[in-house]
Order: sequence, then structure tokens, then C-alpha cells
Amino acid sequence: MEEALKLRKWGNSNAIRLPKEMLKQVGITPNDDEVSVNVTNDSIIIKPKKEEKLLDKLFKDYDSDQPYPFEVVNKGGAIGKELY
Repeated sequence: MEEALKLRKWGNSNAIRLPKEMLKQVGITPNDDEVSVNVTNDSIIIKPKKEEKLLDKLFKDYDSDQPYPFEVVNKGGAIGKELY
């Protein structure tokens, strides 16, 4: 979808109003979602900012190459009718 939009003054800044259909097409909800804005050469690229998954946040500094920090404890096997 390509559309000609006008650049307008907004206080001391400039603004472009994006149509609702355009935002819906890329999955951006007004007033709720954040966007990332990148400038490359002669283009301004606006993308929806994806929320980082909780699991990714929890394991972001985890180094799987490090040895497991706990010794494996032998509890003597099953006592009753436990299934392993």
C-alpha cells in the first residue's frame, strides 16, 4: 500500500498522520504499540516493535557452554511404585 502523506508541523516537531488501514496492515495498534524508526540512506523505516518473549528475557544471559552448577544427587532410586 503506497500513499502520499503530508508532513505537518506539530509543536516544535514535524508529524505524519498514518491511516488506520495502513497501521492495521502491519499490526500496529494506536496508543498501545511501540514502533522502531530507522533512517537508512534516503529512507525512514517504521516497524512495529515486537515484545521480547518472557522466556527469552529470562535466559538472555544464560551461557549453555558453562558446566552445570549443581552436582547430580543420587537419592537411591525408587522406594515405592514411582515411575521413572
